[in-house]
Amino acid sequence: MNALKVFRGLMAFLTAIPVKMDESFLDISAKFMFLFPVIGIIIGVLVGAYARFANTVLFSLFGAINNIVFSGSYEAFFQFAAKGLASAMIIAFILVIIGLQHTDGLVDVGNALGMRKASLEDKVDIAHVWTVTRTGAFLALAVSFFTFLLIFLTKTDVIIQALIVAEVSAKLAMVTTGWQGTSPPPKFYENRWEKGRSFIDSIRKKHGLYAISLGISLVVSVALFGLTGVFAVVAGMLVGSVMIVVGKQVFGGVNGDIFGATNEIARMVALFVLVIL
Repeated sequence: MNALKVFRGLMAFLTAIPVKMDESFLDISAKFMFLFPVIGIIIGVLVGAYARFANTVLFSLFGAINNIVFSGSYEAFFQFAAKGLASAMIIAFILVIIGLQHTDGLVDVGNALGMRKASLEDKVDIAHVWTVTRTGAFLALAVSFFTFLLIFLTKTDVIIQALIVAEVSAKLAMVTTGWQGTSPPPKFYENRWEKGRSFIDSIRKKHGLYAISLGISLVVSVALFGLTGVFAVVAGMLVGSVMIVVGKQVFGGVNGDIFGATNEIARMVALFVLVIL
């Protein structure tokens, strides 16, 4: 298959960047799921470059305001404000680049988790309607807030590297769920097109493909952060493994919502690892 078409297919699936691609991008993305970390690198570079730009501009702007208006008396406050606003802008930019599909999955998983005594059928139903429960909203807001906080705590001089590794780890986490996960029973998805099934079928137990995905993730992460990068990659693998269990409990297996939620949670956890180490 043409390499450009594969690249465009993966970009169409994992980002909101407009690329000329027909509906075959879903099949292409499933078949080449092991290359998700490559797209993670690209997303990380774009978001990281924007982060560096936002921090540079806002620190300069707020510094100028402090010097001109307050004679430099509130330097700490204005630096704090600049970093906070920049972090909020970075979160917004991530949503612009990736779109809301992963956040939607996070909300759907939260909705289902809030229905502790409900049947699998009811949990599947809540994930396929335009409904946001308190649990779904709380999960999405909590992940977004902590991601914001971790970006705020990340040193500006390594923000690009950190965001690249975080996105790579997030994409490897998705690959991990497909590699070891199982699809929900078909009876829960009658008359529904379940895109998660094709992704699992393409990589489940295919250890060679997973090794390629893991190798790409490790090479990039080690090059940027050394041993700390290894821990960030391992964190992504662990999140993927945990989400397999969550998917089994709430949906009977890994579906599209689990993939989306895994991406968002794994990014947050990878950033946490990079910040504390």
